[in-house]
Formats: sequence, structure tokens, C-alpha cells
Amino acid sequence: MRCNYHPDREAVGVCVECGSAVCPECRVEYEGRIFCNSCIEKKVAAGTSITAQPASTTSENTSGMGSGAAVPATLGDWNWGGFLLTWIWGIGNNVWWSFLFFVPFLGWTVIPLVLAFKGNEWAWQNKRWDSVEHFKRVQHTWTMWGWGLTIAITVFIVIIAVIIVSLLLVAIQQRGTGYY
Repeated sequence: MRCNYHPDREAVGVCVECGSAVCPECRVEYEGRIFCNSCIEKKVAAGTSITAQPASTTSENTSGMGSGAAVPATLGDWNWGGFLLTWIWGIGNNVWWSFLFFVPFLGWTVIPLVLAFKGNEWAWQNKRWDSVEHFKRVQHTWTMWGWGLTIAITVFIVIIAVIIVSLLLVAIQQRGTGYY
């Protein structure tokens, strides 16, 4: 992975605010978390007192470390893959709560919403990811599959409904004209 600000340099971490890859020169460590210079400048402008700590050369990727993993703020709050694909998404992301989908009523109404809101956090904590960018790419793929399947199933149901209604109308018309 290359630094977003110096493409000729190898990145040593990812800013927890904006998700930018940073090299040792661009990296600022604050309260044990990695920030880029621009996000630190925003914090200073907002009145946060910052004392830069020496940057180590290790990446701060805490994915796959369970509930103790620091979840980057840039992952977002909503996970369409978890919402649309529930237990299938759960298998792919090691989120076993998703199997509550099979509990009648609760599973079909509440669990998709819980996975939508907590999915990014749980997926980050339960599975090891190469980087924030890798996580986002994979979750985007889940989103595209979720929407694709949702649209395909909806189209299929509409086609079946149109066929059934058409057959019923033909049957009613034939009955009314005495051909049936």
C-alpha cells in the first residue's frame, strides 16, 4: 500500500479519521491511534490539544482482534450487505449473530436492522482484514450482491404475479363468455 500524500513511499498505517494511507512522514500518532497530518490539523483547529507521539513503523490494523479491536471511524454506520443478505453475509464475515435470522419474527424484522447498524463494527472485529480499504472493497462487494439479488428476486416475483393475474383474467373472461 502506498501513501496517499507521497505515492512514491510505502504506507505504514491508515488514518482512523479519513482512511488515508500514510507514510512515516505523514503519520501522527495520538492516543494510540494513527492520524494523517490533515486530520490532526482539523483537530487542532477545533481546539483539541495535540501532543504528537513518535510514530512507530507498525500498522495499527486491529481487525480480527475481537471486541477489543479499535474500529476505524471511516467504516461508516450502515452495512447494506448485513441488512440484505443477513446470515449469508454473517458466514462470510464471521458474524455468527446473523444466524438469529432463523428465529421467527425476530429474525426477519429485527436482525437485519441490527446487522445494518452493527455489521461494520462486528465484521471488523471478527475477521482479519488487510486494511481499511480492503474491508471497504469487500463490504462494497457484499452490498452489490445484496442489491443484485434483491432486485432479481423482486423482478421474479413481479413477473410471477403478472403471469398469475393474467391467467386469472383469462379464466374469468372465458368463464364470462361461456368458453370455460
